[in-house]
Amino acid sequence: MGALMDRFAFIGYVRGKGLLLALELVADRETKAPLPPAMKAFDRLTEAAYARGLIIYSRRSRGGHSGDHVVVAPPMIVTADQVDDILGRLTEALAAFASETGLE
Repeated sequence: MGALMDRFAFIGYVRGKGLLLALELVADRETKAPLPPAMKAFDRLTEAAYARGLIIYSRRSRGGHSGDHVVVAPPMIVTADQVDDILGRLTEALAAFASETGLE
């Protein structure tokens, strides 16, 4: 997931352990300033992932008013090949989101 941070500046950080990981989407990685709520970043990224056959979970932070997070939580029986597939689909969704929003 660290490679995704290198590629996409709007990923503020990746946190989690094992198969449960979350990405925070930010306007500025240094200050952790959130993206504008009107952008609906977590919804847009979730839809981009879903269009690619990947289900990720979205949520707001900061009292539910701002801040965009997505959670990747594959089943415990996932194989290494399936993890690679998940990362590929997630990367495609992030690239589509970046292109759509101009956050490239």
